[in-house]
Parts: sequence; structure tokens; C-alpha cells
Amino acid sequence: MRAVIDTTAPSPQLTLIAQKLRLREGELRTAMHATAPLGDHLPEVQDFKDVAAEESRALLDEAAYAHAAEELSQVLAAQRRVDEGTYGLCEDCGEAIDERRLVVLPATRFCTACQAIHERPGTGR
Repeated sequence: MRAVIDTTAPSPQLTLIAQKLRLREGELRTAMHATAPLGDHLPEVQDFKDVAAEESRALLDEAAYAHAAEELSQVLAAQRRVDEGTYGLCEDCGEAIDERRLVVLPATRFCTACQAIHERPGTGR
């Protein structure tokens, strides 16, 4: 039998997950602030190695920013589900998501079976 988090009443497990989500939100906002695109500010005197290094750094920062923004969106959505009382239910099949999965991946939207379907190549989801 799988463990399921009861979202209808405040529980220590749900409180812990909500705290984890708030903590992760703060971490992601900090990461996004640190990697926010600064525009095309380059010093006047440059050599090709400096320009290449700066472009590489900018591309890495852009990727880190995009990843953090996507994860922040997922965390905020999970927080909304906690507030609405729908947290812990798979968005595809409506079944309860195993508590162990929620503890490890608090922002997850899908049960293990539905997540596997989403990760399968060519599913178009």
C-alpha cells in the first residue's frame, strides 16, 4: 500500500512540504537574480578571447536563468495546489501521488505512472 498525504487537513508532512516549497522558491529567486541577463554591456577594449569567454558565460547564465524560471513556475503552481487543497493529486489521472515522491519532488504534478508517459518520446505531452 502506498503512502498518501492527506491534504484535507493540516498535517506535519504537508506543513514540511509547504516549507520546502517556500525555501525552494527563495533559492530560485536568488538564482534568477544572480543570472539575470544584463544586456550587451561589454568593456570598450576587448580581445577575442575575452569576448568569447563573455559570450559563453552569458549563454550559461541564460540557460541557468531559464531553468530556474521554469522550476519557479512549478514551485508556485505546487504552492497554489496546497492552498487550494488539491496538492498531491496527479493532474492527469487524478489519483493520489505517493507521499515518498512528494517528499523528494515537492513540485511534482504527476504520479509515477503518468510521469513515465510524459517522458516517453513521441507522446506529444
